[in-house]
Amino acid sequence: MSLGAFLTGDSKTRGGSRYILSGVKWSGHGDGPNDTIEHTKQEVIENHLLRVGGRNHRDNMERLRRFECHCSVSLVEEEFFKLVFLQNDDVLRIAPRGGDRTLRAVARRAINLRHPRLAANWDLAENLRRMREKLCTGSIFREALVICEARDGEEQYGPSYLQDGSHRALACATLMLLNEAQYEQQSAYCSMSKRMYQRLAPGPPDNNS
Repeated sequence: MSLGAFLTGDSKTRGGSRYILSGVKWSGHGDGPNDTIEHTKQEVIENHLLRVGGRNHRDNMERLRRFECHCSVSLVEEEFFKLVFLQNDDVLRIAPRGGDRTLRAVARRAINLRHPRLAANWDLAENLRRMREKLCTGSIFREALVICEARDGEEQYGPSYLQDGSHRALACATLMLLNEAQYEQQSAYCSMSKRMYQRLAPGPPDNNS
């Protein structure tokens, strides 16, 4: 199964897909949407999170430490839009309980609600304004997201959970749906179980994963 199939929830084998083990890098050849899966270490993801300065670093690392394997991937547009968005009391208007929580659906609700201020940390209009400013100076997809295999009921919405970068991803998705921006390859750090990792590529994962 390709990483694209994992991220989009398509468990069917893609024609001609295979994986080549070369050091720590797997390249998928065929019609799968993802070109490269590169092994990385948990410490690399932690350093990335420290650098971007997320407010919930402890919660992020607590969740990521549950997974045995970590890699770096490049997402295509379909995979990006199907990431599972977070849910808490602050964002219930755009990510309601029991509703579609893919990034596309959440961004669409934000548009329909005219980008409200949901909470002190969730001012959607201000978030969108900052991303528009960034778009004027270059790419809005440069900073890597952090995603992981969905668990604890999140998997009902999709196979891959958006762990860090929700504000940026939502603003990017909104600009795309408003036809103000075009998608570019979005990089992401991805954490997953050893079982899922072994389904993506032959051979055992690196002992330092």
